[in-house]
Amino acid sequence: MTNYTAYSDEFKDLQWSDFNFENIQIDTFPVLEDPYHYSNSFTFRDTLLEAVEKASGKKLLSLIFITPDHETIHNFYAVGYLEDKTVFTVEIENTTAFEAWFTVIHDEQHKSATVYNFSDNGYNSQPTSNLKDITFLEHTGAFINYFIPNAFIAEQLTKEKSDFLAPHIQLDAEIEMKALVASFIGLISEKRLTLHPPTNNEAIYETFEKEAGYPFPQIIKDYLSLHNGLDRCAIMGAEAIYNEWKQWKDIYDDWTQEDLLDTYSTNQGKALLMYTTPYWIPFFNLENGNFLAFDFAPNTKGNPGQIIRFGADQEIGYIEADDLVSFFESLRGPESEIEDNEWFYSAQ
Repeated sequence: MTNYTAYSDEFKDLQWSDFNFENIQIDTFPVLEDPYHYSNSFTFRDTLLEAVEKASGKKLLSLIFITPDHETIHNFYAVGYLEDKTVFTVEIENTTAFEAWFTVIHDEQHKSATVYNFSDNGYNSQPTSNLKDITFLEHTGAFINYFIPNAFIAEQLTKEKSDFLAPHIQLDAEIEMKALVASFIGLISEKRLTLHPPTNNEAIYETFEKEAGYPFPQIIKDYLSLHNGLDRCAIMGAEAIYNEWKQWKDIYDDWTQEDLLDTYSTNQGKALLMYTTPYWIPFFNLENGNFLAFDFAPNTKGNPGQIIRFGADQEIGYIEADDLVSFFESLRGPESEIEDNEWFYSAQ
């Protein structure tokens, strides 16, 4: 019987007898020099990851490690989630070196079995009893399924996000160019800012379209026909806009819809209750990972092309202005929520 089990929609129904936990011995633990060193947990994790990956002969995405409770579970087990969407199951022999390392990383207060979840950048643990109505021995497939990495169900997760956004996407935003020119140039003049002249951005727009799966919005093209960024200013040029958008899209792609959606926060119903979406295109850098963006997937009370605030310090998007012209006008007025020293530096 093989140690490898292919992942499928029926995986959670598999029983203990459907898996083979072949015994492996890990002999690559380094000498334990300081039992109290903060890095011991990560050394233990990395040693297990490397050993299980080597034993499997395949690229390992993540690993769960199950400890005994000495009542129902009497041995140490590991389950590796492999890049080819198969699961690799082993029992880990309790050697002298293994026991020494396990003793220093495992809290002796844990009387019940514990499951550790390891990956290259991840380390967490919880009692197996946290999984209500699921036990490792009686519901083995469901237990292993609970910890599957997102890569195993990437298509499903992508569809969930796509289905959520689809009703909100509106790319046909319009802007009165004459009003935009008057407002933008007026702002530049009043604040004595130095404008970088516009340039040919077609290569950037093409790259964006390939990454985004939709055309670079025309209203931003029109806006960027006026400039390519400003000196010492939050107003971004085309390349900076693309680069920041790409970083936020990478976050969106990596997170699940459940991770992205915040049902506990509220706004005015104009922006989605999301941490980020690929239809928010940042153009105004508020520093420390915070931005103002064009919104092309507004909520039910919003409008396409509205200006929203989002970023590292925001759980969801918040409306900043109904459109770009009104936003620039607000910066020119005395009641702007953004102080001058928050978005540009005056040349002295």
